[in-house]
Amino acid sequence: MTAKSQTRFSPSLLRNHQYSGTISTLLYNWPIFSGALFFGLVAVAASAWLHAPWDLVLLIGGLGVLGLVFNILIASFIVYDWGHKREYDRLVELSNLSETNVVIDITCGKLRGTRGLLSCFQQGHYFVIDIFDPEKMTDPALHRAREMEPPLEAGRRIYRRTGDPDCLPIPHNWADVIYCSFSLHELQHGADRQAIFAEFARILKPNGKLLIAEHGRDWPNFIAFGLGALSYFSPSTWAKHMADAGLTVQHHERWRGLAHLWVAERKLR
Repeated sequence: MTAKSQTRFSPSLLRNHQYSGTISTLLYNWPIFSGALFFGLVAVAASAWLHAPWDLVLLIGGLGVLGLVFNILIASFIVYDWGHKREYDRLVELSNLSETNVVIDITCGKLRGTRGLLSCFQQGHYFVIDIFDPEKMTDPALHRAREMEPPLEAGRRIYRRTGDPDCLPIPHNWADVIYCSFSLHELQHGADRQAIFAEFARILKPNGKLLIAEHGRDWPNFIAFGLGALSYFSPSTWAKHMADAGLTVQHHERWRGLAHLWVAERKLR
C-alpha cells in the first residue's frame, strides 16, 4: 500500500506513539520547514547588516517565518500528541468497539490513525482501504508520507485493499464501523466526497457507526497552520455529506480546538 521508506530513521520515528503526530507533520513537510527555517535565520542575520527601513523589514519577516514554523509544530503537538489520550481514543470512547466485528479503515496512505485504532481493536476483522489517486491527490506531503510510512506491525491479520470513492471493495451492509482519520480532506472534488459517503451508507450495517477525525477550514486552523488550512473543509461540509447519504450524526465535538470528531450512524429505515 505504501512504498518502502527511503530513509533509515523515519520508520522508527513514525512509530513513536508519544510524538507521532508532531513527527509526522515535520517529516512529511520537511522541505517546507527546512526552507522556512533557512530563510528565517538568514533574514534575521542579514537584518543586522542593513540600514533602516530594510533591517526592520527583514527582521520582522524572518521572525514571522520562524514563528510560523514553531507555531505549526506546537499546534501539531497539542492536537495530536498532548496528554495521554489521542483523538482515536476519544472516538473509541464515543462508540462501542467491544461488540464490533468488522472495521473498515479508510486511508490515503498515512497510517498514524490506523496504528492508533488497531491498538484499541483487538478482535474481529480489520480492513485497510487505500483510496489514493495520484492524479487527483497531488499534495507533495501526501506523496512523501506514502514513501516514508513504515509497514503496519500488528499481532493479527489485517486485510489490505485498494478502492475508489465510488466503489469500495466491501459488500453491502457488512461493516460495523468505518474509520476515517484525517484522510477525507484529500478528496478535493465534491463529487468524490459525495460518492464515498454514499458508499459508507451502502456498506454499513444498520446501526453501524462512521467515525471521522478531520481538521476544519476555520480561524483556529488558519492561526495554527497558516494557508495549509485551505486544504481542509468546513464542518458544515462534512455534516451535509453525512445528511445527504442518510447518515445521522450522533455526536460532534471540537478536539483540542483544531480537529473535529464525528460519530454518525446508519439508522434502520
